Parts: sequence; C-alpha cells; structure tokens
Amino acid sequence: MYFAKPVDDYEGTYEYHVKKCTEILDFEIRSKYPVLERILSNYGIDIEDFIQKMKTAVVFHDFGKLNSYFQEFMKRIIEKKKLSGVKHFRHEVLSCLFLMVNERSKEAYFPYHILSVLGHHKTLSADLKSFERERVWQDKWPEISEEAVKHALEVARELGIKVDGKGSVEGRNINNYLNALLKLALALYDKDREKLRLIYSVSKGLLQNCDWIASSKIDYNDVCFINVSAHDIEKKLKEKLERENKKYVKREFHSICANTYGDIVAIAPTGSGKTEAALMWAQNSRTSKIIFLMPTMVTSNSLYERLSTCYFPKTSCGLSHSGAETYFYRKSKEDEMENDYDKFQILHQKAFIPAVMVSTVDQLLSTEFHTGLWNQKEYALVGSSVIFDEIHAYDSYTIGLITSVIKKIKKYGGRVMLMSATMPKFLRDHFLNLLESKSLVIAKELMERASNEWTYLDTDLEGIREKVLEEVSSGKKVALIVNDVETAKREYKYYSKKEIKALCLHSEFTMIDRQEKESRLTSKEGNPYQLVISTQVIEVSLDVSFDVMFSECAPIDSLVQRAGRCNRHGLISFGSFYVFNPSDTAVKYVYRKQKDILDRTVEVLKNNCGRLTENQIAAMVEEAYEGFNLYDEDYKLGTEIIRDIEQRYNFFDVNIFQEDENLATRKFDVVKVPVIPADEYMKIVEELFENKDYKMISLYEIPVSISKFKKYIRRLEISNKYNLPIFKIRYNSEYGIDYEEDDSNTHYLF
Repeated sequence: MYFAKPVDDYEGTYEYHVKKCTEILDFEIRSKYPVLERILSNYGIDIEDFIQKMKTAVVFHDFGKLNSYFQEFMKRIIEKKKLSGVKHFRHEVLSCLFLMVNERSKEAYFPYHILSVLGHHKTLSADLKSFERERVWQDKWPEISEEAVKHALEVARELGIKVDGKGSVEGRNINNYLNALLKLALALYDKDREKLRLIYSVSKGLLQNCDWIASSKIDYNDVCFINVSAHDIEKKLKEKLERENKKYVKREFHSICANTYGDIVAIAPTGSGKTEAALMWAQNSRTSKIIFLMPTMVTSNSLYERLSTCYFPKTSCGLSHSGAETYFYRKSKEDEMENDYDKFQILHQKAFIPAVMVSTVDQLLSTEFHTGLWNQKEYALVGSSVIFDEIHAYDSYTIGLITSVIKKIKKYGGRVMLMSATMPKFLRDHFLNLLESKSLVIAKELMERASNEWTYLDTDLEGIREKVLEEVSSGKKVALIVNDVETAKREYKYYSKKEIKALCLHSEFTMIDRQEKESRLTSKEGNPYQLVISTQVIEVSLDVSFDVMFSECAPIDSLVQRAGRCNRHGLISFGSFYVFNPSDTAVKYVYRKQKDILDRTVEVLKNNCGRLTENQIAAMVEEAYEGFNLYDEDYKLGTEIIRDIEQRYNFFDVNIFQEDENLATRKFDVVKVPVIPADEYMKIVEELFENKDYKMISLYEIPVSISKFKKYIRRLEISNKYNLPIFKIRYNSEYGIDYEEDDSNTHYLF
C-alpha cells in the first residue's frame, strides 16, 4: 500500500485519494461546464483541452508522495513511532518534475496545470523560496521505486489518463528544471497577462478545492450544492414571519429582484427585506454559489446565523473574516449542541468552498493582492452570485478596490448585486456604468414611509444633556451617537452618575466584552437599557431599535444609517431623531477629508426637518453630495495598487507581511494595535496559552489606535514568556480604557 494520508486503511492510500480528487473534479466540471465553457471561450481556450490538463494535474498532483521519505513518514505516524530522523522533501516538486519530463506537446504553451501542481500547498514566488531546501539538496533524492511509478500509472489509466512514465529526473539539477519552467511561463505570460492569469488562477483554485474536499470527511453534495430555490426562499420567509407573529406581504421589490437575471443595483430602506430579495435574485438562475460580502465582522456573524438557521442547511453555509475561527471555536465551547470544532471546516470556509458564503468584503478584496487563499476564492467566483451589502459604507479607496474585484467577478462569469439603504447618485452611476446595467431597483412601495421626525438642534453635547434626560425619564428607549471613542466614554461617565441604566459601545473594548454588550442589547427579550451611548459602530452592526436618537452630526449617509436604528421595527407611530452640532474633534480629525460634506449636511438638515419620508431623505443625500468627486486621490490609489501588483508579481503569490504597507484593503488613517489589559486578563490569557487554547486569546485583546498606543501604552508593556501583548493599563469593561490624560489629537474614529 502507498499512503497519501496517515490513515491505516484504504481511505489513507494514494489510490483512494487520487480517485476521490478525480471524482470531485468530475462533479465540479459537470456542475460548472456551461459557465466554464463561456469563460474560457472568451479567451480562446478550448474547454476540452482545459479539462484534459486539469485531470492530468489532479491525477498526478500527489505523485511525489510515493517517494521513500514520505512513505516512511506516513508509516511512522500510523504506527505511532518516533518521527525524528525522517527526511523531508516537498512532494509537489517531484510531482511537478514528473509532469515536466512526461509532457507530450512539442509546442510551447503556458503550463498552468503544472504550475498549479507546484504551488498547490506552498506559496509560489518568483524566487521559489518555498522550495529552497530542495533546490540546494546535496544528498541522494528520495527514491520513487519502479513499482510505485507503475502503481501510479495504473491508477491514472483507470481514470482515463495515459502518460509515458518515462525517465527519472533523479540526479538532475532541480534549479534548471524549475527555472526553465518559470522562464517559459513568464515569457508567455507577458504576451497575454489577463488571459493567462485567469486560466492559472482557475486551474490552481480548482485543483486545491479537489484536494481539500477529498482530504476531508465532508459530504460534497451537502456542502457544495444549493438545494434551495427562489420559491423556497419566499416560503421560508413567510414561515419565519409567522413564527414572529408577523404577517407576510409580498412586496413588488422582492418580485422585481426575483425576476431580474442580470446584475442589480438595489436601494431599499430598513425593513424592506433586502436580504431575502438578494437571495431570491441569487437563486432565480440556480447559481452555483452565493457570496454575501458585509462591511463588518458583526454584520457577517449576524447574517451567517440568519442564513444557516432560516434559509439553508448549516452544512452548506460558511463564514469568513479575521475573527471567524475564534467565533466558531467559542461556539463549540459554549453550545453543547454544536459539532466539535473542525479545523477542516474552518479552512474550507476561508477558501470559500461552501455553497453559501458570508464574509467581510476584505476577504475577497485580498485576492487583488495575491495573498492568502486567493486562487480558491477566485475559483469560487466562477458562475457565482455575489452580493455587496451596505455598499455606501466604504471610502473611495476601498471603492476603487471593489471596482477592480467586480470586473474580476464578471470575467469569471459571476453576477453582482449592490445594495444599500442610501446610495447617492454618484455611487449609483458609477456601479451602473461599471456593470453596463440599467437594473436600478428601488423599493418604491416603502419610499413614502416616514418612520421618524427629524430635528436639528443648533447646540453641542452639553446643550442636549437636559433633553436626553427628559426623554429617558419619560420611559423611552434612547440612544446617543457620537463620533469618537473618548467622547463616548466621557458621556457614559456623565450619565452613569444620574443613576441611569446605560450602556457604552465602541470599538475599544475586548472582543468578549463587546460581544457581551451586543448580545444583551439585541436579546430576544428586548433592549434592557434606558440609554445607549455609542460611536459609529452602531450604524451597520446591530439589529436594534430606539424610540429616540440623539446623533452628533456626521455626513448625511451616516446619519441615514443611524436613523435606521430609530423606530427600526415600526412599533411606534414615529421615532424622534435629533441631530446636534459636530464637535471640533469630528471636524478636525474624524471627518477632516469630508469637511465639505459635513458642512453641506448641516445646511441641508437645517432646511429639512419634520416627519421625513424615505424619498425626502434620499433627496437630502443627493443635495449634500451634489458635485462630489468619487475619483479622488484615494480612489486612484486603490486602482493603481492593483495594477502595480499585477505588473510586479505576475501570477505569483505575495507575502503581504513582507511587502509594502499600502497593500491593505481598507485605507484607515489609524492603524489598530491589539493590547491585553494585565490586571483583568493576564492570568486568563496565560492559562489559555498553557492549555493551547490560542484562538480564545483574541477575545481579550483591545484594538487601539497607533497614536494612543505610542503615547500612552507602549511603555506599560509587561514582559511575559508567551510574548503576548500584555500591558499595565487601566481598563473598565463598562466604558473601556482609562488613559493618563486626554488629548483630542488622539481620538479614535470608532
């Protein structure tokens, strides 16, 4: 028996793994054949030739595992023997060399399938750094016996792949082979970059998916197929509302989305059922994959829970963002009904393998930088329906990146839906032109709805305090939204002294404290607080409703989002939404690049008060943004970085941690640094480290701005043998960090 995995039965054998990978490949090709044929034909690539090359790559991708070193390693693991002394040699190199010496074609072509085999585990860079050990190897190469080669060829013939199996590459210079491979690839790549980048990324992503799925215990049909129709979505929505004692009314907005087969730009206010409309749109053509892209981790978690409990089997749903692993790990610890934490499952979700994916937008934008699992994420775009929610929430730099990734989605045969409750004309026009689409869908049936009475108070924070106390005393649920963390802390301390049950919410809490606050705020029993004091984090993060909201002035689209949390569920005749003057901090630091918009917002609000309909609010947004130039320096930077990556790195992987600092998906003015408060959590995180519960440690980290870190925190570091970022800072779970002094220059946006 020749082993591919350390499993002492047939399922651990080379033969089983190769046949399983080929079975997955056949599934993928059959399910995506029409869209693959269309994509490839656009670039003059014959799909049958592509299939043959991919089948050859899949059948021989693990050929190198037949070497004596690897087989000895597998046997020792199976027999639970010591592993010391076993030599290692990257099996991908041997697989790659085997395919090279057995290549039949006499004409030079871009060897995308061979490159995919070489890079299907380790990063593939121009300097071949991942294979440095093999390139300088001085000892005898690990032997692949004639019997092992014969076995591999027999397996291949059973699967319909015939190769000569000629020539041993042992003893020949690996550098010469690999450098020749890259030299040929780069020479051809320079002649047709767009075409060859696509074919390489699709082939590598496809190969990796076949390998990963075959290596796991998942049921391909459960995880990778969507067995829910647009009609099923409508039915499940009706059932969901009935459980909540609500009446289902079929909206025109839903019908239009369900019957639109191309790309869509959709505008729908709070309560219009945007998510369900998007699902109906996605499933009207029985798409191969649905990808929801959200602006924050909190919104991603919430949507994942909603989709996996209301509309789709949990097995076919995936979640991907920087905190997803901690999210699942914690769930497995807390909920006895949850399946055990599964590393394969987490890895599959990072690669966008499940049929219904929820992710922060950053995870897809990272493909533009050739980082992480970018090939698998790009392969996930093939024939997919991709939904960008809250599209207004991104700055012009990120819009530049999103623009590039939308172009990619279209190249990969995908469809795009962009949604928001508020979308200025400049943004609508940009995306409609980009998509060459006329499908602007507006939930017109709700546009005459007036949920709140808007009032502008020409005063500052101190000037509204008495009115805030009056509203709280009347028994109403009240929210106070400010534009920076330090102001939120200060106001929380003020109102707490008034014996008010208040909650402070901003980004400068540990994850465990913030999650606990958000859980209490959004519990099924209802918001238990008289007053919630928050920063911008409340705009797109939480499904919570207030009777009265006081908001520091911000750009008009941000105010609209905040107002969406006032009388959100329509349980009262109208809510009260008060806006007061922006602070000097907001003008000088938080919105300094949007000062013109902020000034216009103040002017527009002073001229438009009362019970405003959604149409009137949309008109206010247009007035405030009239003449706005999306294509500023930040937007240009976003698009230029993508071009720079393509020129500098060709089809190679990029290690973002060793490259330019500007390789980022969001252009924040403030870099966040994680810190752990020593007095509260040092013992806890050290115990977690000792128990190897590494993923739980991030729950006790606080993200702080680099300016605050340098000024107040860096010198308070406590050395520890675990090299954890522990600091002697004063931290209170009610309002956050207490700094030694207040400095308006170091206010943190969120």
